[in-house]
Amino acid sequence: MDFISKKDFRSLVEGLIKEYTLYGPIKKDGSPAFGRIDGFGQLKLSSTPSHISAKGFLFPPKETLLRFDIEKGSAEGVVTAEDQAIIGLNSCDVHAINLLDRVFAYGTPDANYLARRKKTLIIGTECLPDEYCFCDSIGTMTVEEGFDVFLHKLRGGFIARTGSKRGRSLIKKYASARKATKEEIAGLKGLAEKKKKLFKTTLDAEASSLPLIYAGADLSPVWDRIGAICYGCGSCNNVCPTCYCFDVKDDVTMDLKKAERVRVWDACTLEDFAKVSGGYNFRKTRADQLRHRFNRKFRYLADRFKGLFCVGCGRCSRTCLVRINIAEVTNEIVRESKKR
Repeated sequence: MDFISKKDFRSLVEGLIKEYTLYGPIKKDGSPAFGRIDGFGQLKLSSTPSHISAKGFLFPPKETLLRFDIEKGSAEGVVTAEDQAIIGLNSCDVHAINLLDRVFAYGTPDANYLARRKKTLIIGTECLPDEYCFCDSIGTMTVEEGFDVFLHKLRGGFIARTGSKRGRSLIKKYASARKATKEEIAGLKGLAEKKKKLFKTTLDAEASSLPLIYAGADLSPVWDRIGAICYGCGSCNNVCPTCYCFDVKDDVTMDLKKAERVRVWDACTLEDFAKVSGGYNFRKTRADQLRHRFNRKFRYLADRFKGLFCVGCGRCSRTCLVRINIAEVTNEIVRESKKR
């Protein structure tokens, strides 16, 4: 582990701006949000998670996959990727990116995501939980892989952990780092212990037991209860760092000469998500839609991708207009399971 002073941290950020398109937390409408960083003063590292994840820099809300020349009868694939760096990702967000890496490499590799991911530098930073966070219950409070550099703020600077050759090269190039002292490393461990005591939200079951618990909850009354108040707005899907569903559409020019095939984010809580030809909907009610979403987070994908698809960031609960809280719902299902 290395120690970077505040002065060298500035040099690091300014070096990133020179070498990459840099994204990180900024203040937007008074809240932390990810945006482009063109100067050190724009970067506002926050101790609490941003309301929206940084997923869109790797998996854009809308992107072109193919371009067609209808007159010529030709088509070409479009893969757009540039050197970029994302700073300010918390542990749960790095875990989320690790999950997306597995998803988009599974089966037929997704050229667009993987090209963008290959050219992206990941710089994580330590955070503190707010009233919605429960990453400690999920096992994502700390992270050991998937980042190039991870920074832990201490008095006078940061302890830097490097997770790749690119990360080590970056520290060497832009920061006059020194080896962290035993006292500084001990301070880092102390911060982790302090952080664990700050969680106001916890789950009442081990994370490893949740897939089986959810498997027995298909008929739970909780789905009708929260389905009755859900607006079906899709906000929970849009802010989630691990939701990856998309739709594919063709946009044709008015003169019918050219077209683009684009993919756009889709959401399982939207009314048309499960609708097929003939108007039949496999999940007609919002109760059905929410049950599907919760199972996607805690059950359906766990075996295939070796991890829960909820990382405990609390963004969906923070954003929900009717205050459906993913941790509270899970705890209700856990209590029901103990009665069966």
